Amino acid sequence: MAIAFNSFLIPVDFSQNTDIAVKKAAELAGREGAELHLLHVVRPGARNIGSDPNGNKGRGSEVCVALDRLGTLIADQYPGLRIKTHALPGRSVQRTIIECAGLLRPDLVVIGKSKPPKRWFQWRGVSPDVIARKSNCPVLTVKPGSAESKTRVILIPIRNFLPERKLEWAVMLAKRYRAQVHLLAIQDRQEHKDWALPQVFLKAYHQLREHLHHPIEYSATGKQSAGKAALNCAELIMADMIVVNPETESGVSGLVGYRHISDLLKKDSKIQVLDIEPYRHEGAIKKNSPAPISANVGPSAG
Repeated sequence: MAIAFNSFLIPVDFSQNTDIAVKKAAELAGREGAELHLLHVVRPGARNIGSDPNGNKGRGSEVCVALDRLGTLIADQYPGLRIKTHALPGRSVQRTIIECAGLLRPDLVVIGKSKPPKRWFQWRGVSPDVIARKSNCPVLTVKPGSAESKTRVILIPIRNFLPERKLEWAVMLAKRYRAQVHLLAIQDRQEHKDWALPQVFLKAYHQLREHLHHPIEYSATGKQSAGKAALNCAELIMADMIVVNPETESGVSGLVGYRHISDLLKKDSKIQVLDIEPYRHEGAIKKNSPAPISANVGPSAG
């Protein structure tokens, strides 16, 4: 499956969050005519909801004026992009983003997030992994620290099933950025020995080697959650991006509750987190059903 960046959806809060998200989308677009959808969600009762003299609801409101002005500024800065603005009412910002993503079907949703959270990104207000899982659209979360950094190392966690969709994106991103790919085998802490992991890991390694010229780096870990393991490894190897499955690999539970791993990163962190929902046929391999693994595992292609 070929992956192209033809359209992006960016939630807008008119802060530094928006600036970094736009910058990353423009960086990834790499082609003339790519669409950039700017979405601002207007909460019920907000003073900036209104109608213009012709009765067009919302078009004369303060938020629409600000959104149109932002769209014009971005179009001037990135003349190759086609800018479209959307000011939509909604009680839940996250639900509205999911619904908009379902209608527009963008290739990528880009969310800028700073720390401490501001405006939209209050505690559990907007969760990138939930948006990715419910919309089935990949969601890239970026921090201000990644604004000027180059993507040189991409980390891919591997557990007990072959993450085909993650691997496809890893190949595309590695080629786009000429980046190094690092595979991290994560032992399920619920089992003393995960019999499927070695076979899946080798299959993932060979699949990447078939498409990439750079050597594939790899390491292994266990006895901790997948999200925490990925984050610790990313910091250790100085990765610029982590490509994860939503919630199962991008969430960390603790005394203060569930958090997306991007919330654990400092504001100046260069690490980007890409949540990608697996294809529907992807799933954990059952121990008493080895046939799918043996059917997928073959000799090295190179």
